[in-house]
Amino acid sequence: MYSTLIAKELPPPHYTDTPRPIPVKGHWCAVGTSITWYNDNVDYAEGKFTEGYPDRVRKRLAFSNFTNVAVSGGTISTAISKIVYADYYTIEHGINDWGKGVAPGTFQDYINNSDNGTFAAEYRKLIDRIFAVNPDARIVLCTPRKGNGFNGYLPEKWYEPKNGVYLKEYVDLVRAIAEFEGLPVADFFAECGGQHNLHRLSIDTSLHPNDQGYQLMANVLVQAFMKVISN
Repeated sequence: MYSTLIAKELPPPHYTDTPRPIPVKGHWCAVGTSITWYNDNVDYAEGKFTEGYPDRVRKRLAFSNFTNVAVSGGTISTAISKIVYADYYTIEHGINDWGKGVAPGTFQDYINNSDNGTFAAEYRKLIDRIFAVNPDARIVLCTPRKGNGFNGYLPEKWYEPKNGVYLKEYVDLVRAIAEFEGLPVADFFAECGGQHNLHRLSIDTSLHPNDQGYQLMANVLVQAFMKVISN
């Protein structure tokens, strides 16, 4: 009886849907595949999702400026010429390199700047290009999100090989590059869906995210950004 009376006297709790965005002084340049490109091209999804991960991130971290240079169907090599001056960069690549048969290469290809066309060697070119444009750039590397299917573009399961190569090989290279360069990682591969739920987080077989899938990516990227943001 007493607890019921107390409950009636208390005001209803106040809930907010989202926290207030944190102002971030700086320009963010998003580099990536169609998964990133879709953010500025939502209409092409024909209502299958409402916004991409960059816009969701910006609701939490209000960058002064934002530029999306992602290329639909792009591989890591297509990103090099797209780099513009910015303070912050994110790199979301690997899934198309896998799908299009770009050899992953080795970590030594990255270290030695091998110029042999592999994913690792082209990643080195991209990182070098960013630091050439802005030596003080703050970069977050993103592992590729798991993917499968998409009309035969990828294997039926994300953990199966395509042309003898596994998606995990690209993931491991991104992680190794990040450790070598001292850069934070937004681990989309590990934290944004698995085989049991990937199809429920995607608008197609399991390649492009839906609203829930993009929100997971945004949550992971916000945490990684917090390691490099400096106002």
